[in-house]
Amino acid sequence: MIKNSSRRKWLMLFTLIFMAVFLAACSDKSNSEPNNEPPDNETEGSDTEVANEENKDPVTIKIAYAFGEESFHGRFDHIDEKLENINIEYVPYANTLESLQEIYANNIQPDIIIQYNDMTPVRELDVIEPIDELAEKHGLDLNTLRPSLVAYIRSLDEEGKMIGLPDGSSHVALYYNKEIFDLFGVEYPDPNKILTWDEVFDLAKQMTGERNGQEYVGFEFSWGNAGAGALMPLREFAMNITDPETGKLLFNERPEFKKYFDMMDTFYSIPGIYNAETEGSCLFCERRAAMAVASNVYLSPTIGELETTEDMDMLPVPAWSDDPNTTPYLGSSPMIITNYSEHKDEAFQVLMEYISPENQLKMVQNGSSASVLEDPEILTKFAADNEYYTDKNREAWFTGDPALYDETQSRWDILVDINSALKKLAETDIDVNTLMRELEEESNAKIQDAMSQK
Repeated sequence: MIKNSSRRKWLMLFTLIFMAVFLAACSDKSNSEPNNEPPDNETEGSDTEVANEENKDPVTIKIAYAFGEESFHGRFDHIDEKLENINIEYVPYANTLESLQEIYANNIQPDIIIQYNDMTPVRELDVIEPIDELAEKHGLDLNTLRPSLVAYIRSLDEEGKMIGLPDGSSHVALYYNKEIFDLFGVEYPDPNKILTWDEVFDLAKQMTGERNGQEYVGFEFSWGNAGAGALMPLREFAMNITDPETGKLLFNERPEFKKYFDMMDTFYSIPGIYNAETEGSCLFCERRAAMAVASNVYLSPTIGELETTEDMDMLPVPAWSDDPNTTPYLGSSPMIITNYSEHKDEAFQVLMEYISPENQLKMVQNGSSASVLEDPEILTKFAADNEYYTDKNREAWFTGDPALYDETQSRWDILVDINSALKKLAETDIDVNTLMRELEEESNAKIQDAMSQK
C-alpha cells in the first residue's frame, strides 16, 4: 500500500510538471502571434512599428494631385523610394467636384487628396479624415509647424480640427527697383524696416509720372491693382467677410472693411497710379513700376520675364500702422487623408516624410515652396540656392509675424466679389460708403440664391 501510494504521488507530481510546461509553451506561442489591436499602454511611435510588422507586403498609397504629373513626381518620387513598405501612385485630379466624382466613378479611391483653394469637393463628398489623432498616434508635434499654417488648416473645419497637413506655403515681400528710385531722386527705404501701407503709397506718389518719355507708377500690386494682389492688406486682418452660418455680410460689424476700402480709395486717387488698359499686366516686370508687392520667387525670369534683376531687391511686406508687425496670413493646400482609406497609417507616414526637415530643406532651397516648419534653420533657407536671389535681402521674407486665421472660414466669402468692387472704386467716382452698400446688396443676392439651391 505504501509502495502504491508513493507511485501515485510521483505520478501526480509528473502530471503537474507536464501541465506547467505545456501551459508555458502555449503562453509563449500566444504571445508570439500578431496582435491586430495595440495594447492600451502602447507608447508613442510604437504603433508605426506594429503597423510595419503587420504590413510586410508593400502598400499602395494613391494621391489625387492637381498640379500635373511632372510636379507630382518631383514632390513624391524620392519619398516613394525612401519608404520601402509603401508604393505611391499618382491620380490626376482637376481640383473640382466633378473631377473627384469621376475619379470615384472609375473605381479609384485616393488615400490622399491634395485640395487646392476650394474645399467644396472634399466637403460635398464627405471624405475628410481629421488627423489630430493620427498626429498623436505617430508622435507628430503640430507645434513644429508654422502657427499661421496650423491656424489656416483648422479654420477650414467647423470644429477647428486639422483636416490635413499643409503641402507648402509662400512668402510675400515688397520688391523695388533702385533704378526707378534713382530716376526720381527718391531715397531707398530701410531694408530691415516694415513700412506701413500709407508710407508705401506716399513713396508711390513721388514716383508716379513721366520721365524721358516713359510713364512710371510708384507702386503696383502684383498682377493688377484691382486684382488678387490688392487683397494683401485685407489678408493681414485674417477674418471672414460673411457669417459662416447665415451668410450675412459683416461690413457693419467689422470696421476693418471700411478701413481697407478707405485706404484703397486713397491709393487709387494718386494721379496715374491706375490704368484700365494696363490692368492685370506686370509693370514691375517691364521696369515701369518702382515697387510691387508679390509672393515667392518673383524675380525669377520664369515668373517675371526679367532679363536681369541686378537693380532690384526686396523689403518686408507693408503692414497697417496700428499693427506694424503683422503680415498676411499664410495659406496652403491641405494634404487630406480620406476617411475610407484602408491605409491611414501608411498615408500618414507619407505625409510625415513630406514635412520632414530633410524633405522640407530640399523644397525650400530652390524656392519651389516655403517651408511649413517653424524651424528657422530651414525656414530661412528659402531660395538660398536660387541664382536670382544671390545677394538679395532674403531676410525680408521672414520679417514680421503672419496673421492667424482664428475663426472658421465662411463658404460664402467666395461670393463677395471684392476685386470687382475695387475696379469700380478705381475707375469711377463712387464713394466708399456707396461702394460697400452696393457690394453688400449684390453679394446678398448671390448668397441667397446659393442657399436656395442647397
